[in-house]
Amino acid sequence: MAFKKTYFSEINLLSYLIILLPIFLISGPFLTDLVISILAVFFFVFVREKKFYLNYFFLFFCLFYIVLVISSCFADFKYMSLKSSLFYFRFGFFSLFFWYLIEKNKKILSNIFYILLFCFIAIFIDSFYQFSTGSNILNMKIVFENRVSSFFGDELKMGSYLVRLFPILLSLYFFVFNDKSIKEKLYINIFFLFLLQTSIFLSGERTSFFLFVLVILLFLIFLNKLKSQKIFILCAYLIFTFSLLSFDSPFKERIINLTISQTQIAGGNKIQIFSKQYHEHYISAWRMFKNNKVIGVGPKNFREKCKEREYYISDLTCSTHPHNTFLQILAETGLIGFAFYLITNFIIWYSLFKSLFYKLIFKKLIYNNFQISLFIAISISIFPFSPSGNFFNNWISAIYYFPVGILIWSLGKETILDDFFVIKWLKKQFTKIKKFV
Repeated sequence: MAFKKTYFSEINLLSYLIILLPIFLISGPFLTDLVISILAVFFFVFVREKKFYLNYFFLFFCLFYIVLVISSCFADFKYMSLKSSLFYFRFGFFSLFFWYLIEKNKKILSNIFYILLFCFIAIFIDSFYQFSTGSNILNMKIVFENRVSSFFGDELKMGSYLVRLFPILLSLYFFVFNDKSIKEKLYINIFFLFLLQTSIFLSGERTSFFLFVLVILLFLIFLNKLKSQKIFILCAYLIFTFSLLSFDSPFKERIINLTISQTQIAGGNKIQIFSKQYHEHYISAWRMFKNNKVIGVGPKNFREKCKEREYYISDLTCSTHPHNTFLQILAETGLIGFAFYLITNFIIWYSLFKSLFYKLIFKKLIYNNFQISLFIAISISIFPFSPSGNFFNNWISAIYYFPVGILIWSLGKETILDDFFVIKWLKKQFTKIKKFV
């Protein structure tokens, strides 16, 4: 009896760490990574059930992890690379332990919803206050001109936080309430959308602004039912956007005008991608891939390899990462690592379009709005055609893997790609492994 009490008290304590993760993400990378690491370690302490080990995600992630470590071992700057890859396992096992905790207590998702909602509202209020006064409620001043950052200070992550966690917030909204609540609370939801759009605009983060446009489009396309509500939301969103962009402001200058001026035709016949700086990052990363096609230059090695003569273009070439997930994985992990990224994208987008196809053709819903929102949350994190943060950064990785555990739990025994012979073959191998174990 004493053991059971201790067990459940520890489980409850660990559950609170996940529930408070949205707050830790605001605080910065240190507490975020500490919590992720603690939860990953406790996966091995508490979890004994075979299903948490004998599943597609566990196999897929372990293979990806092995590729990262092997790539680091062949890298020129091994120590730097291994510091990133050797402990990367914590993110996958964090997702698995999250799944485990949800099965023990589903209320954890409701609690996360309310904490996440609180964080969003706090950021809305604080960002407007900082915009008006120059300092936020904690007296943190605007560090960069025309870049409101609220509680994030000089890290300028407010827009990224909001846009990447919004699909998770919406998925949990569908979990806590239901589809009908969108209709019943339509005006409140639209007002929330307006606050969210404005806060992202004030952040001056161009990628976040355009990713938010993508998120809205994805929700309008893939969410089930809610036809009249989606039309109303689309109209309201367009009004919000055009209103924000109709007035000349430093924020519009940065997000729209600067983007257009930087994404120009250089020399009359060459397209410059996003900006000269990003363009050089991408060219350098592509050259690294061409010279290291199989296993790449190693995780986190772009920052050093870009200094070499064959990859260096100008003083703008080098950075800690190439600012594009697609090219970073190609350059740093080669075709083998890129295969995992490609498969993940394929699974996510296949699931979304399969859901849309069944809905339109067979009038059948194979995923609910809770699951579709989680697919969208993952899709924008690994979206290949936009600037991005460092794929191996601890803070951004925590956001990438946050919805994964929820999605695995929600799918249960459902499989995403049963149509494909490869998956059927894998299922046979799993059956053999289970019998052996």
